[in-house]
Amino acid sequence: MKKYHVVIEETVSDTFEVEATSKENAISAAIREYNAGNFVVGSDNVEHRQISVVDDDGELTDWVEF
Repeated sequence: MKKYHVVIEETVSDTFEVEATSKENAISAAIREYNAGNFVVGSDNVEHRQISVVDDDGELTDWVEF
């Protein structure tokens, strides 16, 4: 039996509300809240999952959605 290294990648998302005077200010405010730990994207909001195997040459195989 061989051992393999697998890579699992997830994309998670969530929606948060901010008050701002423009879209640009809303982005800045959201980034500040995120960096301060006030906006946390939960792992229960997975939008996309994929997996790949690291081959013997250290290269990733094709990604497979699951």
